[in-house]
Amino acid sequence: MNQAWQAKWIWIDAPERTPNVYVEARTVFAVGAGVRSASLRITANQQYQLFVNGVGIGAGPSPADQAWKYYDTYDVRGALKEGTNCIAVVAYCFGTDEIVTGQRQGPGGLLAQLDLDTEEGRRTVATDETWRCRRSPRWVPSVSRMHLWSGFKEIYLADREDEWERAEYDDAAWARANVVAEALQPDSPWPRLLPREIPFLRADAVKPENIVRLEENYGSIEGAERMLATRKSALASPPGTAATASEPAAAGESRGMEIDAGAPGSLPGVVFDFGAVKVGYPELVVHAPEGGVLQLWYGESLELTLIDTFILKQGANRLSPFGRRAFRYAKLSAQATPAPIEIERFDMRFVRYPFAETGAFACSDPLLNRIWEIGKYTTEVNSQDHLEDCPYREQALWVVDAVIMAKVIYSAFGDTALVRKSLLQSARIQNADGSIPGTGPERNAFLLPDFNAYWFLGAYEYWRYSGDDAFVSEVWESVEKLVGWFRAQEDEDGLFAKADRDHWWCFVDWADYIDKRDRVTAVSCLYHKLLNKAAAMAEARGEAGFAAECRERSARLRESIRRLLWIPDKRLFADCRTDEGLSDSVTFQTNFIAAWSEVMTDEEAEHFLREHFLKGTCPELKGAFFYHIVLEVLFDRGYTMEALRTIRAYWGEMVARGATTWWETFDPSTPHCTIPSPYQGNTPTYLSDHIPVSHCHGWGASPTYALTQRLLGIDVSELSTGEFDFRPAFGDVTWASGEVPTAYGPIRAEWRLAADGTADAALEYPDRLRLRAPTLTRASEERNNGVAIVRGKLARAVEGDADASGNRAGEQAGKESIA
Repeated sequence: MNQAWQAKWIWIDAPERTPNVYVEARTVFAVGAGVRSASLRITANQQYQLFVNGVGIGAGPSPADQAWKYYDTYDVRGALKEGTNCIAVVAYCFGTDEIVTGQRQGPGGLLAQLDLDTEEGRRTVATDETWRCRRSPRWVPSVSRMHLWSGFKEIYLADREDEWERAEYDDAAWARANVVAEALQPDSPWPRLLPREIPFLRADAVKPENIVRLEENYGSIEGAERMLATRKSALASPPGTAATASEPAAAGESRGMEIDAGAPGSLPGVVFDFGAVKVGYPELVVHAPEGGVLQLWYGESLELTLIDTFILKQGANRLSPFGRRAFRYAKLSAQATPAPIEIERFDMRFVRYPFAETGAFACSDPLLNRIWEIGKYTTEVNSQDHLEDCPYREQALWVVDAVIMAKVIYSAFGDTALVRKSLLQSARIQNADGSIPGTGPERNAFLLPDFNAYWFLGAYEYWRYSGDDAFVSEVWESVEKLVGWFRAQEDEDGLFAKADRDHWWCFVDWADYIDKRDRVTAVSCLYHKLLNKAAAMAEARGEAGFAAECRERSARLRESIRRLLWIPDKRLFADCRTDEGLSDSVTFQTNFIAAWSEVMTDEEAEHFLREHFLKGTCPELKGAFFYHIVLEVLFDRGYTMEALRTIRAYWGEMVARGATTWWETFDPSTPHCTIPSPYQGNTPTYLSDHIPVSHCHGWGASPTYALTQRLLGIDVSELSTGEFDFRPAFGDVTWASGEVPTAYGPIRAEWRLAADGTADAALEYPDRLRLRAPTLTRASEERNNGVAIVRGKLARAVEGDADASGNRAGEQAGKESIA
C-alpha cells in the first residue's frame, strides 16, 4: 500500500483567524468489486469527525504543536460498498489566540487520504481542490466562550441537518475547497506529520447515578428516574450520607423521560449526578413532535454552567456536542416545547486512555483504600490523548502534573506509551535557548524554571522504569540543551539567579508566602538534583565528558547552596537570597526540596523533620502538588506514621467533604462544608471569579503510588534493571495486599502483622525479575509456571516519628534475609 502523502491541506475561503469555524467537507468516488484493503489517514487543525457513507468512523486527532501534527489511520474496508461512496468530514478550528494557555492555535486545515487496493489496482482518494466544502449551517458561529482557558459554547440547530454525509446527497451548490498547503510542506503551518503514538481512547457508555433535584419551573417532568443506571427510590442524598435504595427497571417498561415546557415562561429541568467527574460526550435521543429547545448545564460541583443548547427539529433527534465535556453534574432543561418531548436516552460516552492492566491495593484502613482508589481514578480521568492537568478547565499538558501521574501509572497501570508521548511532546516544543515551556502540547510563553527541572526528572524516572534507551536517544539533544539553559542562569557561585524575572513564573508551590526573589533556594536544589541524574544518564550513554561536567557543577552548586543559603542558627535554608542578603522567609517547601534533592545532610534532614516539620514551625502546607515531595521524604526517612497521618489528614478530609476526584488545592482549615470555589478562601485564586477551579487534578494523586511503593512495599521504579524492591512500611496498618502490573507480568504481595510483632508475608512475581534486596527472613521459595512464590517473615521496624531513640521504620527490615 502506498504510504506517500498525495493529500493537500484544504479549508473554506474565510478570513484568517475567523473564530469558531465548523467546516463540512466531502467527496464522492467509485469503488469496484474486490477491495483488498482500504486505509484512510486523516488529521485536522484542530479537530475532525470522520464519516464514510454516513457511518461515523472516528474523531481526532491527538492535540499537538503545529510543527508536529499527528494523524490517525483507519481501516475503512468494511464501510465501503461497490459503486458510489462518500468520505465526509466535519473539521473544526478554534481560530483565536485569546486563550490563557496558548493552546488551540493555528489556521484551519483538513488533510485526508484514502489508499485503496482493489482487484482493479491501487488508487488514492485525497483532499484537494476537487473536494466540496461549506461552513456548517448546524452550529451558530457567534457564541460566547466557556471561559478564557477553553473553547466556545455550542448552539446546535438540528433542523439544519440535511444528510450531507451520504453519497447520494447533492453538493453541487457547495464551493470547491481552498488548498492552503501541501502535505509536509516545509514552510506550511504543519511541516511534519506524525502517526498516532498511542492507542485510540477507550469509550464506554455511562448513565447518571442519581438525581440531585427536579426543577419544574412552571413546567412538568415525569420519569426522570428512568435515565439512571439503576432506578432510585428517592432523590440523591448529600455526599457522605447513606445511599438511596435502588432497583433495576422492570422488564419492558418505558425508558423515557417526559418534559413539558409548553406553558409560557416555563423552564423545567433535572440535575443529574454521574457519581464522579466523567470526561467525554453526552448523548441524547429526543422525540420532539413540535420541536423545542434543550439545554445542558455542567459542573464539577453544583455550580453549573450552561454550555450546550440544541434547537430541536420536529420528530426524532440524536444529539451530542461536538466538543468534549468534563463534569460530575449535568442539568438537562427544556423550554419552548409546543408539545411535550420525550428523552428516550441520556447518557455519555466516557473516554480515557485504554490502560490494558489495572493494579490493586487494599489494607486494614478503609480510608487509605478509598484514597488509593480516588488517586487511581483521578489519574485515569486525566489520561487522555496526553496527561492532562485537569479535564475541564484546560486539558493542557502541564509538566509537573504529568510527572506525578506517571508515577501513579507505573504503580497502578504498568503502562509506558502515554507517559513517553507526553514527555516527547514537551521536548518537541523546547525553546531555542534550551528551556521547555511549563505546559503544552503547543508552543507557548509559559516559562517556569522549576518545571524545567521536573521535566528532566520525569524523563529520567521514565527511563529508569522502562529501560527505553531509544527514548533517551530521541531526547538527548533536548537534555543537553536544557542543561545548557540551566548553566546560562548561574551566577558567579553557580546558583540559579534571577528566578523572578519578568514573564517567568517561579512556582515552587501554590503558596504566596514563599519568598521567590532572585536566587531561589528551591530552584537551585532542583538544579542540583537534575545535574546528578543527568550525569547518571550520560554515563549510561557513554558520554563521559558530559557526565563529569555535570558532577563537577553539581558538587560546586551544593557547596554554594549550603554556604550562601543556609541559616546556621536556625539550621534551615532560607527561601532565597538577593543582593541585599538572605531572605527572612523560611518555609517547609524550601527545606523539603533541600532534603529531597540531597542538599541537606542526613543529620540536617532529621533535625528539620523532628524540630520543625513535626512541630509546625513554618506556615502550613496546603498544596496537593507539593505533598508528593513531602510524602517521599517522610517515607524515605522512615517516618511512616507521619506520612500516613498526612495522607489521612489532607486527602482524608477531602473524602469527608465528598471528593470523588482530587481537587487542585485544598485548605483543611476552612469550614467543613466548603469545596473548592472562587468564593471560598481555600484556593490560590480566591475571589477571582473568572478563573474556574479544578475539582479533578492529577497532581494530587501521589498517595496512590506512595501507598503501593511504601506501605504495601512494591517499588518498580528501577524496573529497567530487571529488579524491584519489596520493603513494606507498616505504620499502624495491620495488613496490606495488592498487585502491580509490569511488562513482565504482575507482582503480587500481601503481609499481615503477627502476634510477635513481625509480619507474615507472601510475594509472587515473574521469575524473569529479581528481588533487589530480599527482606523476608526464614523464607521459603518455589517456582511455578514462570512465577516465583516467596513466603516468610518481615521484621517489625520502629516508627521514626514516635521513637526517641532515633530508630526509624525500615531499619530493621531485611536483616538476616534470604532470597
